[in-house]
Formats: sequence, structure tokens, C-alpha cells
Amino acid sequence: MRIFGFTAHGGPEVLGFLDVPQPEPGPGQVLIEVAATSVNPGDLNTREGSNDFEIVFPMAFGREAAGTVVGTGEVVFGSAASGHGTFGTHALLDAASVAPVPPGLDVRDAACIPVAYGTAWDALDQLDLPDGATLVVLGAGGGVGTAITPLAVARGLRVIGVASAGKQELVESLGARHVVSGEGWVDRVRAVAAAPDALFDVVGGEVLREGASLTDRLVSVADKPLVKELGGTDVTRRRTREVFGAIAETLARGGAAVTVGAVYPFEQATEAVAEVEDGHAVGKVVVTVGETAPPRYSATTG
Repeated sequence: MRIFGFTAHGGPEVLGFLDVPQPEPGPGQVLIEVAATSVNPGDLNTREGSNDFEIVFPMAFGREAAGTVVGTGEVVFGSAASGHGTFGTHALLDAASVAPVPPGLDVRDAACIPVAYGTAWDALDQLDLPDGATLVVLGAGGGVGTAITPLAVARGLRVIGVASAGKQELVESLGARHVVSGEGWVDRVRAVAAAPDALFDVVGGEVLREGASLTDRLVSVADKPLVKELGGTDVTRRRTREVFGAIAETLARGGAAVTVGAVYPFEQATEAVAEVEDGHAVGKVVVTVGETAPPRYSATTG
């Protein structure tokens, strides 16, 4: 089979297309013919060797996918099995995470659930905010930001989305009140809500430190050491069939929507990764696999 992956840690230069034997699913694994996968910032850390994701070289890029189960034909999605990636004609998924793609949900949207939408769902469950509470989202225009915003709105929360001026239309389309990022953003948030109930961060660093002046309920997926120093927490991920299934059903019935900023065919996986690595991605960047892969399209970025 063909994968887009790497045989050593490093930067963009280590990525390429490789021909490798098709794996056999072992205990707790499901082999799928991949229809769609997506790029996440954490995938870059895996490639560089700077996180704790298990590596078995040659390693396919990616951590989530949707496709057809080999041997049964069931259309499913889920997280990559330990030591495996998802950018390939086939992929091994962790069976405990695999859920069916419900009617009404595009496989490209389903492929975005395990990382960004799963993280957002778990964060909202951790916060357990009451209906009408105010949640500030730092980095509301990116992959996780565009995931947590509509899911929070669907739960009855008031969301203030902090993002660049060019992403105002996007953030507001997700149901949030947009606040321009950059110098003075804290004051701009206070002008909308003097005392937000919680803050969810996908930026980290000094921006997160500034945000701590707004509320003592902090959750960050961008800067775990700092958020803990500030008295907050990171997100405890569950990655279970039950959680992923609940998210998929919510999306399928229109309770929230997946923001896909761009779609690339498998042959243009290099460009897809570069869009995320360059920091210009809006929402999720999806890669489709197979002869019926649609042409690339982009969301309006403003």
C-alpha cells in the first residue's frame, strides 16, 4: 500500500510517499480503506519526535481517519492505532475508538472528529458549564477553536471567540461574539463580558497568561506547563466509541457543524501539511484518498 509518511524524525523534508506492506489488524485494531484523513498540529510534533505518540518506522503521518472496514464494508471513523498513522490507502485504527459514520454526516467531516472535535467535547465535559455561562475561546479560528465554538453554542453557552480580524465572519458564523486578537484583547473581552466563567486556550504563552486575568477556570491544549502553573488544567482525552459516536450524532442532526477550510487529494498531502505548518489554516484541513477525491476547496478566510 502507499502511505505519506517518514522514516526518521525531522522537519517537512522527511515527509514523502512510501510503498509499504499492507498491515494485518491485530487485537484491538481495525483495518480500513481510507476515504479521508486530516492534518492536526500535533501531527507535526509526532513527525519531529517531540511528543509521546508511539512511532513505528516507516510511519504514516496523521492520527485520525474515516473509511471502509476491510472485510465488512462498514463506513467508520476513529483514532489511529498505537504506532500507526492514517495518511495512506489503508490505516489501522484503535478498535476502542471506532464508531460508525451516521447517515447525514460526510466522511470528510467524520475524519475530523477524533482529534479536534473530540478534544473540544472532552473539554466542555470537563468544564461542565451551566446553560447561559460565558466561555472565552482563544484561537477561535483554528481547528480546535472552530470545533469547540459551535459545540459550546449547542450546549447553550455564550461564546466569545478571540481571533484575528480576518476571521470575524467565520467566528460569528459559528455563533460566537468575535473579539479581535492582539494587543488589548483582554480589555476588548471585558467590554463584552466583565467576568467570563471560563477560558479555553489553543494559543498558549503570554496570551494565555494574559487570559488568566479574566477567570480562574482555565483549560489549555496549547501550553500544558503554563496552564497548570496558572491553576488551570489541560484536557483529559477519552477517545472512546461512545464519545465519538455522540459527537457524530450531534453533527449529523445539525446540532453543530464541522468547519473544513480546505480539502486536498492524497497526491497533494505535502501541500495540506504545509498549510497547517505555515499557520494559515482556517478550521480543518482534510486529505481525501481514492479516485473519487474531490478537488481542493477553501473556506472564506476574510
